[in-house]
Amino acid sequence: MSPRKHRTRTWITATGTVAAITASLLMTSATVAQGADPAQVCRDGRAGSTYTQPVNQAAVPGGGGTVYLYYDNNTGYNCAVTMGAVSGSTYMDVGLRRTQEGAGQWDSGTFSSYAGPVYVEAKGICVDFTGAVGDRSVTVVGENCGA
Repeated sequence: MSPRKHRTRTWITATGTVAAITASLLMTSATVAQGADPAQVCRDGRAGSTYTQPVNQAAVPGGGGTVYLYYDNNTGYNCAVTMGAVSGSTYMDVGLRRTQEGAGQWDSGTFSSYAGPVYVEAKGICVDFTGAVGDRSVTVVGENCGA
């Protein structure tokens, strides 16, 4: 495993979510062009799951991709996946944890479409999610608290 490169993390709180969602909506066409559906990626990783619509999403700065957060009401599991909007293989990562807990789930490496999915059970507990494409990243703290 290669050493982790220095990355610029962009932190977003719940109050900054509207701007992140607006920016990530601009990324939707690039993500769809890659051919992978983030909801399907989450469903493929957990048999019987019902991930359909993201509860949140955040654009990676510089147009590199979008990090999606999904929630399954039946199981209490959150799912996160980073969808790249770049051509060719590049470093990507995705992380998901319960807010204010150190441990979480991560996937990282050189991918052509997406990193993840990663899952955390957190019914009624806020979660933090993060993702990177290349050397740019975004992190959202304290989301999906009441589900």
